[in-house]
Amino acid sequence: MDEIKKQLEALFEDMLLYVKSFKQKTYSGIFEDKSEKYKPLLKNIETLCHEAGEEEKEALIEELACVIPEYACEKMQKLPKGKKERMAIDYNMNMAVYVVPLLKYPGTVNCVEIAKRTVKFWNKKPVTNLRLSDSSYQEIAGGFRKSLCYITTAVCENQNKPDDCYELEMLRNYRDTYLMQTDEGRSLVKDYYETAPGLVLIMNMQKEKDEIYDRLYRTYLTPCIHMIETGENEACKRHYMDMVNGLKKQYFYS
Repeated sequence: MDEIKKQLEALFEDMLLYVKSFKQKTYSGIFEDKSEKYKPLLKNIETLCHEAGEEEKEALIEELACVIPEYACEKMQKLPKGKKERMAIDYNMNMAVYVVPLLKYPGTVNCVEIAKRTVKFWNKKPVTNLRLSDSSYQEIAGGFRKSLCYITTAVCENQNKPDDCYELEMLRNYRDTYLMQTDEGRSLVKDYYETAPGLVLIMNMQKEKDEIYDRLYRTYLTPCIHMIETGENEACKRHYMDMVNGLKKQYFYS
Protein backbone atom coordinates (compact mmCIF):
# COMPACT_ATOMS: atom_id res chain seq x y z
CA MET A 1 0.00 0.00 0.00
CA ASP A 2 2.80 2.44 0.88
CA GLU A 3 4.51 1.66 -2.41
CA ILE A 4 1.31 2.39 -4.35
CA LYS A 5 0.99 5.74 -2.57
CA LYS A 6 4.57 6.64 -3.48
CA GLN A 7 3.89 5.73 -7.10
CA LEU A 8 0.78 7.93 -7.17
CA GLU A 9 2.87 10.84 -5.87
CA ALA A 10 5.50 10.04 -8.52
CA LEU A 11 2.77 10.07 -11.17
CA PHE A 12 1.80 13.62 -10.18
CA GLU A 13 5.44 14.79 -10.25
CA ASP A 14 6.21 13.04 -13.52
CA MET A 15 3.24 14.49 -15.40
CA LEU A 16 3.82 17.98 -14.00
CA LEU A 17 6.89 18.13 -16.24
CA TYR A 18 4.66 17.88 -19.32
CA VAL A 19 2.15 20.64 -18.58
CA LYS A 20 3.98 23.01 -20.95
CA SER A 21 3.76 20.31 -23.64
CA PHE A 22 -0.02 20.34 -23.68
CA LYS A 23 -0.36 20.93 -27.41
CA GLN A 24 -2.15 19.16 -30.21
CA LYS A 25 0.95 17.68 -31.83
CA THR A 26 2.42 16.30 -28.58
CA TYR A 27 -0.50 15.51 -26.27
CA SER A 28 -1.60 12.11 -27.55
CA GLY A 29 1.94 10.78 -27.86
CA ILE A 30 2.88 11.82 -24.31
CA PHE A 31 -0.37 10.53 -22.87
CA GLU A 32 -0.22 7.12 -24.50
CA ASP A 33 3.45 6.68 -23.60
CA LYS A 34 2.72 7.47 -19.94
CA SER A 35 -0.38 5.28 -19.90
CA GLU A 36 1.91 2.35 -20.73
CA LYS A 37 4.38 3.39 -18.04
CA TYR A 38 1.70 3.53 -15.32
CA LYS A 39 -0.35 0.55 -16.48
CA PRO A 40 1.25 -1.74 -13.82
CA LEU A 41 0.39 0.77 -11.08
CA LEU A 42 -3.25 0.98 -12.13
CA LYS A 43 -3.43 -2.79 -12.46
CA ASN A 44 -2.06 -3.18 -8.91
CA ILE A 45 -4.63 -0.70 -7.61
CA GLU A 46 -7.46 -2.54 -9.31
CA THR A 47 -6.24 -5.90 -7.97
CA LEU A 48 -5.92 -4.49 -4.45
CA CYS A 49 -9.49 -3.15 -4.54
CA HIS A 50 -10.87 -6.32 -6.11
CA GLU A 51 -9.36 -8.53 -3.42
CA ALA A 52 -10.66 -6.35 -0.56
CA GLY A 53 -14.01 -6.91 1.14
CA GLU A 54 -16.81 -4.44 0.36
CA GLU A 55 -16.31 -2.24 3.45
CA GLU A 56 -12.54 -2.48 3.21
CA LYS A 57 -12.67 -1.55 -0.49
CA GLU A 58 -14.67 1.60 0.25
CA ALA A 59 -12.08 2.73 2.80
CA LEU A 60 -9.28 1.80 0.41
CA ILE A 61 -10.72 3.88 -2.44
CA GLU A 62 -11.11 6.87 -0.11
CA GLU A 63 -7.53 6.52 1.13
CA LEU A 64 -6.07 6.27 -2.36
CA ALA A 65 -8.17 9.16 -3.66
CA CYS A 66 -6.68 11.43 -0.98
CA VAL A 67 -3.05 10.65 -1.80
CA ILE A 68 -2.41 13.09 -4.65
CA PRO A 69 -4.50 16.00 -3.26
CA GLU A 70 -2.75 15.77 0.12
CA TYR A 71 0.67 15.51 -1.50
CA ALA A 72 0.03 18.45 -3.85
CA CYS A 73 -1.47 20.55 -1.06
CA GLU A 74 1.61 20.06 1.09
CA LYS A 75 3.84 21.07 -1.82
CA MET A 76 1.69 24.12 -2.55
CA GLN A 77 1.89 25.34 1.04
CA LYS A 78 5.69 25.31 0.88
CA LEU A 79 5.84 27.52 -2.20
CA PRO A 80 6.70 31.24 -1.92
CA LYS A 81 3.60 33.43 -2.14
CA GLY A 82 4.60 34.90 -5.50
CA LYS A 83 4.93 31.46 -7.07
CA LYS A 84 1.66 29.98 -5.82
CA GLU A 85 -0.57 31.64 -8.43
CA ARG A 86 1.62 30.43 -11.30
CA MET A 87 1.87 26.91 -9.93
CA ALA A 88 -1.86 26.76 -9.19
CA ILE A 89 -2.48 26.83 -12.95
CA ASP A 90 0.21 24.19 -13.58
CA TYR A 91 -1.08 21.95 -10.79
CA ASN A 92 -4.68 22.09 -11.99
CA MET A 93 -3.70 21.65 -15.64
CA ASN A 94 -1.60 18.65 -14.67
CA MET A 95 -4.57 17.08 -12.91
CA ALA A 96 -7.07 17.95 -15.65
CA VAL A 97 -5.14 16.85 -18.73
CA TYR A 98 -2.87 14.10 -17.41
CA VAL A 99 -3.40 12.70 -13.91
CA VAL A 100 -7.20 12.30 -13.78
CA PRO A 101 -7.45 11.05 -17.39
CA LEU A 102 -4.60 8.58 -16.77
CA LEU A 103 -6.35 7.16 -13.70
CA LYS A 104 -9.53 6.72 -15.74
CA TYR A 105 -7.92 5.53 -18.98
CA PRO A 106 -8.03 1.75 -18.36
CA GLY A 107 -11.78 2.09 -17.73
CA THR A 108 -11.73 -0.21 -14.70
CA VAL A 109 -14.45 0.45 -12.14
CA ASN A 110 -12.29 1.12 -9.10
CA CYS A 111 -9.69 3.30 -10.83
CA VAL A 112 -12.46 5.41 -12.37
CA GLU A 113 -14.03 5.82 -8.92
CA ILE A 114 -10.66 6.80 -7.41
CA ALA A 115 -10.22 9.39 -10.17
CA LYS A 116 -13.64 10.93 -9.48
CA ARG A 117 -13.03 11.08 -5.73
CA THR A 118 -9.55 12.51 -6.30
CA VAL A 119 -11.21 15.45 -8.07
CA LYS A 120 -13.64 15.83 -5.16
CA PHE A 121 -10.87 15.83 -2.53
CA TRP A 122 -8.75 18.22 -4.62
CA ASN A 123 -11.55 20.78 -4.58
CA LYS A 124 -12.55 20.12 -0.99
CA LYS A 125 -9.14 20.86 0.54
CA PRO A 126 -8.77 23.03 -1.69
CA VAL A 127 -5.32 22.46 -3.16
CA THR A 128 -5.42 25.66 -5.26
CA ASN A 129 -7.75 28.60 -5.77
CA LEU A 130 -8.95 27.05 -9.05
CA ARG A 131 -11.71 24.50 -9.44
CA LEU A 132 -10.88 21.10 -10.93
CA SER A 133 -13.47 19.28 -13.05
CA ASP A 134 -13.66 15.62 -13.95
CA SER A 135 -12.04 14.93 -17.32
CA SER A 136 -11.04 12.12 -19.66
CA TYR A 137 -8.46 11.57 -22.40
CA GLN A 138 -11.19 11.06 -25.00
CA GLU A 139 -12.80 14.43 -24.20
CA ILE A 140 -9.52 16.34 -24.27
CA ALA A 141 -8.10 14.70 -27.40
CA GLY A 142 -11.45 15.32 -29.09
CA GLY A 143 -11.25 18.98 -28.10
CA PHE A 144 -8.16 19.42 -30.25
CA ARG A 145 -10.22 18.39 -33.26
CA LYS A 146 -12.81 21.14 -32.81
CA SER A 147 -13.05 24.14 -35.09
CA LEU A 148 -11.36 27.55 -35.00
CA CYS A 149 -14.24 28.65 -32.78
CA TYR A 150 -13.11 26.60 -29.75
CA ILE A 151 -12.91 29.63 -27.45
CA THR A 152 -15.96 31.17 -29.10
CA THR A 153 -17.86 27.92 -28.56
CA ALA A 154 -17.08 28.09 -24.84
CA VAL A 155 -18.16 31.75 -24.74
CA CYS A 156 -21.42 31.02 -26.57
CA GLU A 157 -22.18 27.98 -24.42
CA ASN A 158 -21.74 30.18 -21.36
CA GLN A 159 -24.22 32.61 -22.95
CA ASN A 160 -26.66 29.68 -23.45
CA LYS A 161 -26.39 29.93 -27.23
CA PRO A 162 -26.73 26.79 -29.40
CA ASP A 163 -23.88 25.33 -31.47
CA ASP A 164 -25.48 26.68 -34.65
CA CYS A 165 -25.93 30.20 -33.29
CA TYR A 166 -25.30 33.20 -35.54
CA GLU A 167 -21.92 34.03 -33.99
CA LEU A 168 -20.47 30.54 -34.38
CA GLU A 169 -21.77 30.13 -37.91
CA MET A 170 -20.30 33.49 -38.90
CA LEU A 171 -16.85 32.67 -37.49
CA ARG A 172 -16.79 29.18 -39.01
CA ASN A 173 -17.61 30.66 -42.40
CA TYR A 174 -14.96 33.34 -41.85
CA ARG A 175 -12.39 30.66 -41.09
CA ASP A 176 -13.23 28.58 -44.16
CA THR A 177 -13.73 31.35 -46.74
CA TYR A 178 -11.08 33.82 -45.56
CA LEU A 179 -8.43 32.55 -43.15
CA MET A 180 -7.94 29.14 -44.76
CA GLN A 181 -7.37 30.72 -48.17
CA THR A 182 -3.85 32.02 -47.35
CA ASP A 183 -0.67 30.52 -45.88
CA GLU A 184 -0.68 33.12 -43.10
CA GLY A 185 -4.28 32.37 -42.24
CA ARG A 186 -3.69 28.61 -42.18
CA SER A 187 -0.67 29.17 -39.92
CA LEU A 188 -2.80 31.21 -37.51
CA VAL A 189 -5.45 28.50 -37.41
CA LYS A 190 -2.80 25.84 -36.73
CA ASP A 191 -1.31 27.88 -33.88
CA TYR A 192 -4.79 28.44 -32.51
CA TYR A 193 -5.47 24.69 -32.45
CA GLU A 194 -2.35 24.22 -30.34
CA THR A 195 -3.36 26.56 -27.53
CA ALA A 196 -7.13 27.13 -27.49
CA PRO A 197 -8.14 23.90 -25.69
CA GLY A 198 -5.70 24.63 -22.86
CA LEU A 199 -6.97 28.18 -22.54
CA VAL A 200 -10.58 27.00 -22.27
CA LEU A 201 -9.63 24.42 -19.64
CA ILE A 202 -7.94 27.09 -17.53
CA MET A 203 -10.79 29.58 -17.92
CA ASN A 204 -13.29 26.92 -16.88
CA MET A 205 -11.31 26.44 -13.65
CA GLN A 206 -11.67 30.09 -12.65
CA LYS A 207 -14.25 30.95 -9.99
CA GLU A 208 -15.20 34.04 -12.00
CA LYS A 209 -15.47 32.18 -15.31
CA ASP A 210 -18.92 33.66 -16.06
CA GLU A 211 -17.48 37.16 -15.82
CA ILE A 212 -14.51 36.16 -18.00
CA TYR A 213 -16.74 34.75 -20.75
CA ASP A 214 -19.10 37.72 -20.56
CA ARG A 215 -16.15 40.10 -21.01
CA LEU A 216 -14.86 38.10 -23.98
CA TYR A 217 -18.31 38.18 -25.56
CA ARG A 218 -18.69 41.94 -25.21
CA THR A 219 -15.08 43.00 -25.83
CA TYR A 220 -14.02 40.60 -28.58
CA LEU A 221 -16.72 38.37 -30.02
CA THR A 222 -19.37 41.03 -30.70
CA PRO A 223 -16.90 43.46 -32.36
CA CYS A 224 -15.45 40.61 -34.47
CA ILE A 225 -18.89 39.67 -35.77
CA HIS A 226 -19.57 43.30 -36.68
CA MET A 227 -16.23 43.47 -38.53
CA ILE A 228 -17.12 40.39 -40.56
CA GLU A 229 -20.53 41.84 -41.38
CA THR A 230 -18.93 45.04 -42.69
CA GLY A 231 -16.19 43.26 -44.64
CA GLU A 232 -13.36 44.26 -42.30
CA ASN A 233 -11.76 40.81 -42.44
CA GLU A 234 -8.21 41.84 -41.56
CA ALA A 235 -9.43 43.89 -38.61
CA CYS A 236 -11.40 40.89 -37.38
CA LYS A 237 -8.29 38.71 -37.61
CA ARG A 238 -6.23 41.20 -35.61
CA HIS A 239 -8.92 41.66 -32.97
CA TYR A 240 -9.51 37.94 -32.50
CA MET A 241 -5.78 37.24 -32.23
CA ASP A 242 -5.43 40.10 -29.73
CA MET A 243 -7.91 38.17 -27.59
CA VAL A 244 -6.04 34.88 -27.96
CA ASN A 245 -2.62 36.45 -27.31
CA GLY A 246 -3.97 38.31 -24.29
CA LEU A 247 -5.35 35.09 -22.83
CA LYS A 248 -2.08 33.27 -23.50
CA LYS A 249 -0.12 36.01 -21.76
CA GLN A 250 -2.49 35.96 -18.78
CA TYR A 251 -2.79 32.22 -18.27
CA PHE A 252 0.30 30.67 -19.86
CA TYR A 253 3.08 33.17 -19.36
CA SER A 254 2.20 35.20 -16.26
